[in-house]
Amino acid sequence: MARTAVLKWERTGQWNRMMTRLGKAMLVGADHTPEAGIKPYTAQVADGMRRDTRLARLRHIAFYNYAYNYIFWLRTRSNDPARLRRLGRIERLLHAPWARIGRTPRAAAFHAADFHFAEKMLDSGLVDRMAASMFAPQTFTDPYLPGFEHVGAPEATDHPFLYMDAQRLFEDHGFLEICANPDLIAFCREAIGPRAALSWAWAWISQPVGFAYQNQNWHRDCVEPLNFIRVFVPLSPIATREDGPLELIPGTSGLHAFSEARRFRDEELELIKQANGAGVVLAEKGDVYFVNTFALHRGTPPAQRRGMLSLLVSIGPSHRTPMIRKLKWHEVPEHLRPLIARNRSFFRHLIG
Repeated sequence: MARTAVLKWERTGQWNRMMTRLGKAMLVGADHTPEAGIKPYTAQVADGMRRDTRLARLRHIAFYNYAYNYIFWLRTRSNDPARLRRLGRIERLLHAPWARIGRTPRAAAFHAADFHFAEKMLDSGLVDRMAASMFAPQTFTDPYLPGFEHVGAPEATDHPFLYMDAQRLFEDHGFLEICANPDLIAFCREAIGPRAALSWAWAWISQPVGFAYQNQNWHRDCVEPLNFIRVFVPLSPIATREDGPLELIPGTSGLHAFSEARRFRDEELELIKQANGAGVVLAEKGDVYFVNTFALHRGTPPAQRRGMLSLLVSIGPSHRTPMIRKLKWHEVPEHLRPLIARNRSFFRHLIG
């Protein structure tokens, strides 16, 4: 194994700027970010988002190094689906040894097809409130483009993807109410087990630019936790292909073929699309769909601006999870507290 080591120390910061590599494993410090557009611990402290103490910093660094290397050393060492299934079973045995997943008819169908659709799971007024929060003038970033930032209304730029600030999203009352939906939580637990928890979320605006941008090309998600499910909440109706629906090739999460971490061309996938029945996901406001995004999928470029909320639910953390500034109980809207109290494990990364 090739070995490289890079150590950086800040005079008064100790672990702040430390980075040590050993193959794909890496020790990371408090100023490291897992992804463009996500503020590291030190930036969150500087912005007043977190209160910095020695204990809080040590806890963050310990959790971040665990989460980061869980993904970038253990999880991404190989994308072989058979290997990932074995590791996933081990993870479930460690976290919930007596749990049995996929036993309900709908969970079994999800594991076979990589997809489950829930009609009108959410109140349309709640979806509208979430959409209003996302389409309001604010600071937007792009995880695919380090350094990109747009401040203002989304219609004031033609950038293809605009991502809502993560912490702003996590504190949004509409977002918390969506996450607290009992039926949403119940299906996640059926699909991946009782230790299912929200580990990250994205809210983004896709803009009509006339070409496929980044994840609007065929791909498989390759840096998500071992046991995970993605929950998609369209923030406007998706009635036709022009509305930019998700396109999915069902039943492909377990295939060794096309498991490389890259984008795929249509012609490469033509046979598997025909054999498995690729299709687009159309939805009304309030519909929710659950996807194993290790299956082959892509977004489609929209002909008009549209918004999407997506939750990452998993047993183990994402490499992004430690960057969530946990909400205090008094910050949770009072009307949601009973629902959240009954499902505290689901919110263990979001609410302290």
